[in-house]
Amino acid sequence: MTYKNSTILGFLVVFITLPLSAQDSKWKSLFDGKTLDGWTQKGGKAKYSVENGTIVGHTVPKTPNSFLCTEKHYGNFVLELEFKVHPELNSGVQIRSNSLKDYKKGRVHGYQVEIDPSDRAYTAGIYDEGRRGWLFDLKNNRAARYAFKQNQWNKFRVEAIDNRIRTWLNGVPAADLKDGMTKTGFIGLQVHGVGNRQDSISVAWRNIRIQENPQPSPEVKKPDYSKHPAKIFAPDAKFEKLAGGFRFTEGPAVGPDGKIYFSDIPTSRGLVYDPQTNQTTVFRKSTGRTNGMFWTASDALICCEGGNRRLTRILGDSTKVLAEKFKGKKLNSPNDIVPDAVGGFYFTDPRYGKRDNLELDVEAVYYVPRRGKLMQIETDIPRPNGIILSPDNKTLYVADTGKNDIWAFDVVGPGKLKNKRKFADVGSDGMSMDVYGNVYLTSAGSIVVYSAEGKEIARVKPPESPANCVLVGSTLYVTARTGFYKIETNSQGLE
Repeated sequence: MTYKNSTILGFLVVFITLPLSAQDSKWKSLFDGKTLDGWTQKGGKAKYSVENGTIVGHTVPKTPNSFLCTEKHYGNFVLELEFKVHPELNSGVQIRSNSLKDYKKGRVHGYQVEIDPSDRAYTAGIYDEGRRGWLFDLKNNRAARYAFKQNQWNKFRVEAIDNRIRTWLNGVPAADLKDGMTKTGFIGLQVHGVGNRQDSISVAWRNIRIQENPQPSPEVKKPDYSKHPAKIFAPDAKFEKLAGGFRFTEGPAVGPDGKIYFSDIPTSRGLVYDPQTNQTTVFRKSTGRTNGMFWTASDALICCEGGNRRLTRILGDSTKVLAEKFKGKKLNSPNDIVPDAVGGFYFTDPRYGKRDNLELDVEAVYYVPRRGKLMQIETDIPRPNGIILSPDNKTLYVADTGKNDIWAFDVVGPGKLKNKRKFADVGSDGMSMDVYGNVYLTSAGSIVVYSAEGKEIARVKPPESPANCVLVGSTLYVTARTGFYKIETNSQGLE
């Protein structure tokens, strides 16, 4: 029996792997791991070299975009490669691109699969280099934006067949473009120009392979969120205490590692809860009395440092001040934060406690653009607190703890709001959102859930009065005074 079963198993393995081997044989490597044979540089004068089996592009000052291009042109293909990029360097991979004497003096132009490590996080979107600009950004693809891994190797899959171009980032579907302007061209590795920046930063590529004239990949079935759960909380759903002994917990945010980060404001400590080990530890010992927090798609942590009266961005060991003053006057006390899908941030700036050192005459809502100056966008809410965006980024919700109201605004552009309207007659400290557009509030000692239409659809009461919450998967994590809790839901969070 043993021999017979082993024989059958061996036959099955051969039967299964033969087609895979045949499929693998169709792949052709575009990089031999040792030389740049088969490639030629166009455009700027960035430095390309082979280092430890990778192609590395190093920036140089005062040169335009540079491209290391295949000598061969490709039409229908599947391209796969891995890349690793400096957090401050925009880059990309050209496909079906050309450099023609009669077009802008030979400027490289064509489809580019974007590499964007900024908080905008459009990596794997499609940009038309040197021609039309963005053809398929990722504003409406949150999953793809959050698939990027900062300071790590990431994987592209690019499928160009006839007039359709599809991309995947680390296995997550990203762009799906139908455009027939260019049917064939070279593949190029871009190092973006950095102006007069003197220190050299780099981007690297490896495992670059191509398969010509492939079969299209199967269509990707998108999740259907049209049918809302009948009940947000099951009748027997109960809160579970995960940690305690704090003084006032706030600002829960899910990190790129799946852990939940939160603050104990009076002790100025940053805490992190690991769902895998069920342990809570300190990850920052001096937070500037951070309140609201949010992790961006580029793995940066944005903090409302209420005590330091500023908004900061933390990436690794680097801390950057995003906002500290408006028109020369110190902010009141940044409270809560939400990033949008174009690289900007909305935050609230009320003041609780002593008010003798205030420099501004209003408690306002602000917008930090991807580029440009801090914008004060709403000044008619007495005490703005919690803030959140709808799943499609078209509606901004702001809580007013001064008059206990929730306000909704249409977002018509980065930092541009219109159609202010009352959403709910309750106040809230922090807020969260699910994939259905339901808004989770912390109000009057309870978690209260409102539908996108402004109707209360659920209410549960934690053991302590909640200050904030974040929905991660189907689990709602709640910061509540001295404790940190969770409760299961029938819904799903955005991240």
